[in-house]
Order: sequence, then C-alpha cells, then structure tokens
Amino acid sequence: MKIRLIPMIFLFLTFSTHSDSRGFESLVLDRPDGSKINYYLLKASYESPSDVLLLVLQGSGCNSVLKIESIFSDYRYVWPEADLLLIEKYGIDKALTYSSDPEREDCPIQYLQKDSPNQRLIDIEKVLNDVRKNRAYSEVIVMGGSEGAVIANLFASGTDDVDATISFNGGGRRFIDDVFHNIASAHEGNEEENESINGFKGFSEHILNSEPFDLQVSGHGYTWWRQMLSVDQYDVLRRVNSPLLIVQGGIDLSVSPEKVNEMVAALKESGKENIGYLVYENLDHGFNNSKGQSERKRVVSDLNKWLKKTLHRNPNKRMQPTADVSAD
Repeated sequence: MKIRLIPMIFLFLTFSTHSDSRGFESLVLDRPDGSKINYYLLKASYESPSDVLLLVLQGSGCNSVLKIESIFSDYRYVWPEADLLLIEKYGIDKALTYSSDPEREDCPIQYLQKDSPNQRLIDIEKVLNDVRKNRAYSEVIVMGGSEGAVIANLFASGTDDVDATISFNGGGRRFIDDVFHNIASAHEGNEEENESINGFKGFSEHILNSEPFDLQVSGHGYTWWRQMLSVDQYDVLRRVNSPLLIVQGGIDLSVSPEKVNEMVAALKESGKENIGYLVYENLDHGFNNSKGQSERKRVVSDLNKWLKKTLHRNPNKRMQPTADVSAD
C-alpha cells in the first residue's frame, strides 16, 4: 500500500573504525538481527580529552546524518567543547546521497521496514553504552529537532544518564495535531483542506486499528506511523527528571506552536519544574525568519547560555528547577 500525503517536515563488539573526511571516527555495532548500527564520533580536540558528549539526533527523512549540514554549521556549537556523537537510522550509512524528496526512490527498503522511534531508542542506548565504555564522559547532552526532538524526549524519559536535553520544534502532545496543522498550513481553509484532514483521520485510525501491513507513506513504513501516532508527549515529558529545554518557533508550519504552548502550560501546571521553554515568535521550523534568513546561530548562542546555567552544577542538578529562557 502506497499513499501520497503532503510532505511533512518534520550488540556486541565494534568491528571496524576509520576516520571520515570531516575528522570523524566511523564506528559500527552489530544488532541482534545481524544488521549494523553506523555511528560517528568527532572529538572537540585531539590535544585534550573532553568530559562532555553531545548527541545530536536528526529529524525525519531518509538521509545520512552526515548529510545534515546544519549539524556541522550550527548545532554542534551548542557546546563547542563537547565531543560530537551522531547515529545513523536503521538501514542507512554515509554512502547514501542527500535528497530533499520525502519519497525518494532510492531509500533503502530496510529503512522503510525497520525505522521507528523505538528502534532509534534501542540504537541510542547501545551506542552510548559502547562509547561511554571506551571513553570517560562526566556529562551527556542530547539534542534533537523535529522527529529528533521526539526521540530526545523519549530517551530522556527513560534514563538517568542524560544531564541536559534540548528538543526543538518537536510538536505538541499528539502527532496527529501537528499533521493537521501542517495540512492547514498548506491550504486556506478550503474544501481541499477538509478532505485532506478527513483523509488523514481515516488513515490514522486504520494504522492504529490494523495489524502490520506493507505501507509507504511520506517516506515511512507502518511501524514508524503506528509509533508516532501513539506517542503522548505530555506523558513522556512528565517522566523526565533531568533538565530539559523545549524550543519552539512561533511561525512553524510543520508542527503546531499553539499545541506546544498548551502542552508546556499543562506541564507547568502539573509541577514540572525541570522543564524550560524558549519561544522564538518570528522563526519557523528551521529557525528562519519571515524573510527566509537563517537565525540558527542566534538560537544556538541562546542554547549555549542555557547549558552554561544547567551543566556542571551540584550532584542534585537533575531535580533542580529549570528556568525559561527569554527570546525575541
């Protein structure tokens, strides 16, 4: 079954390692099913070891994490002194060329069949265990945007080994609300919008009430859709006890800023003091302003300031309040 929707922007021993052209160590781990987890480590300095590890999680799409240029131009600098860790999704390696097409014809079938939030979480845990076994890091920062933000939140909710998490433009409580927002952003309240929303309602109900079947929609398979539609980010974030900063662009067309505001307000009301909130009213999903100019460097500078207030605190830092950060 293949359905076309509007694009949504949104373990055992290491057996090989070599340096990438960017200066990375390219490493590989075995999964129990015989497939490989490809991951990369870039040291902040080869003269003195870093005691901080920064894991950056890419968003949605069938691309190698090494082809996401914003990671290297901007996001890695949220903590410049950290070693940078990147993990490929199931079935992907750095040989895959970059494409902005959400339904690219050359996407590996293994990715379409196996990629999912749960699989990414399993891979992150395996890789972090391996990296920390071989290198001494006193603090770990996890950062993700769009789908990567959801993964970052999920990971932080299930571990005590993360010292700070930054999730940006990851949407509100329910993924379906963000899809509706995305659909509405592509229309002007016309009949086509209603048809698309009703069509997606039917699609989501079918996914949630069906056994697994062959599916490819917007570059994702059944398992990915089933899990994304099942995530309740409010419940996920309620389980996070370490410092976490939610960052949201106010003119985001891919996820609903309004639904994010509602979720954060509910978290505050519930007493979650370890979660901060940073809003850029005039920036979009990629932190571009209304003129299409990138303001990622300003955002990264603000995130660095938040981390300076959050890291290297006393041993009880995981339970300390995390203040909101002002922006704009």
